[in-house]
Amino acid sequence: MMKNISIRKMWVFICAVEAGNFTEGARRANISQPAAVSIIGEIEDTVGEPLFERSGKTRRARLTPRGDEVYETFVRTLAVYERALDTICAGKQKRRAQKILIQSPYVASVSALWLRKMTDRQADTPLSIRSAGWREIVSAIESRDECMALIDGDVRPKNSEYIAIGNVETVFVIPETSSYFNADLDEMPWEDVPADTLVYSDICPSALERTYRTLRRAQNCSNAFIEVNCASILKNFCQKTGLPAIGPRNLVDFFGDGLRVRSVPFAYSKPFVPVGLSVPHGNQMRTKVAGRNIENVFENHFYV
Repeated sequence: MMKNISIRKMWVFICAVEAGNFTEGARRANISQPAAVSIIGEIEDTVGEPLFERSGKTRRARLTPRGDEVYETFVRTLAVYERALDTICAGKQKRRAQKILIQSPYVASVSALWLRKMTDRQADTPLSIRSAGWREIVSAIESRDECMALIDGDVRPKNSEYIAIGNVETVFVIPETSSYFNADLDEMPWEDVPADTLVYSDICPSALERTYRTLRRAQNCSNAFIEVNCASILKNFCQKTGLPAIGPRNLVDFFGDGLRVRSVPFAYSKPFVPVGLSVPHGNQMRTKVAGRNIENVFENHFYV
């Protein structure tokens, strides 16, 4: 039998191993779960022995000793493949710049030490770090730009691998200067959210819609809340007017010491938004985060 394991199949295998299960691995590889299982079966047939442990007839995403060897071989092979592509493209007059895109609400929360590690040994490649809106980031990832992005939401951009970090709670943010400020308030009922509340909108559209849907149901009306899609504008608005806001918990980091605020969780229907790192397939920055502890992405552990 001809031995043929393509780069794509190696990638699917690696995704399954690093995700810890076939379903999540298939999602990261942007294929269906049955397709991932089929590819892994082909690889096992080619190798000639099981690469994952089995419990009865069920195969688990836990490697056998031989599976560990194959995994390490595939990782080294892909690294060589990526370096080869870099070498082939090195003759271009201008190398494409790498970008680290940080979705706007998380800019103030990202660890400078983590960013330093991400930029280490990138001296031969132009690199920029900048904030961007949710839609801009999705467009860049799906266009396979040379970038790695910190992005929230339950939508996984095409042509990319997604590495989950955690879930960020949406909360009610009250400036100390607000007439609604109450030091004894531990939870905010949705029905009591004031009509002049600001709503931070640079988050995943489906998460934003869930917030509005909950508000409409709780208040049995369609109040026209004020949307703000820029953290700087939101901070200034809250500071000058004393208006409260709804947004990700870590917005408190952005407000800083210049504006004392309280972040109060909602009493029920607590909204959480997934947040993670998205890297286009084949991007060299993937090797900086794959298989590593990524809990140090943020300065504070504001997510669950």
